[in-house]
Amino acid sequence: MRWYFAIDESGAKGELGDMAKLAVLSARAVGGLEPVLLYHGAPSAFTAWMERQRVRVVTARPSVWAAVEQARTGGPHNPHTIGHWLRVTIPQVETEQEYVLYTDCDVIFLRRFAWESLRPKVFAAAPEFEPDDWRRFNSGVMVLSVPAMRATWPAFEAQIVARLADPEYPGYNDQFALNECYAGHWERLPALCNHKPYWPFDPQAAVLHFHGPKPRMVDALARRALADPGKAAQFFNRMLDARADCYVDWTRFLGDYLQAVDFDSALGFARLASALTAYRKTLPAMERPWPPC
Repeated sequence: MRWYFAIDESGAKGELGDMAKLAVLSARAVGGLEPVLLYHGAPSAFTAWMERQRVRVVTARPSVWAAVEQARTGGPHNPHTIGHWLRVTIPQVETEQEYVLYTDCDVIFLRRFAWESLRPKVFAAAPEFEPDDWRRFNSGVMVLSVPAMRATWPAFEAQIVARLADPEYPGYNDQFALNECYAGHWERLPALCNHKPYWPFDPQAAVLHFHGPKPRMVDALARRALADPGKAAQFFNRMLDARADCYVDWTRFLGDYLQAVDFDSALGFARLASALTAYRKTLPAMERPWPPC
């Protein structure tokens, strides 16, 4: 199946760029996926690496670019958010396939899955914070009907432009936009196709998505290496405290699994598992709220 992922030049220079490379290597390991990178920015060592890995790199720019830029310069939108919006260009970029897979860059493919068997009317997605809470979906892994997304694009585009210009919607992003516009019109993707590291270990998981803190942040939290954590880090710390067992189990697994995919990444996750194991021992034996408040 054709698999899309997206990043901008700024994001490609940091941890997210490294995670995108691991996503590609893990996709090659499980097989059955044709990778296409939606990219915004100048050609770089990152895009050259992708091309060497036989990833088709497509220069993309969403039609809502002007609205995103205006919101970024005049409000709370960060420069890196353009990478998040690139996914909405898929219906315009894709001209051959009726159905495609989209994932964020921070995923690791764990086993082959029959993506072709999914034929959603618009798209299929899995829950955000809990595997049985279907009130909201996480847009980090989706199977899309390209014709349906293309047909609904004018209304979706109009909503995005209006919300970005509205001061009542600070920090408006693509995930919020998709949940708002397509409420009641999306179908359920098996949660194992968008499994989170703060969910219990499951050997049947097909895709592990580092939703929430990325590995470097998890490592800094486990080592208590953040001198002045902001609100996001404090929230992630509560996530880690509440689900430390899950993080330990998943990082241990990745330390083994990735040895055949990318040895350096395997070593990194093995070290992270050790740091998390030590961190877990310091936590008092008590129930912690979830989702973290």
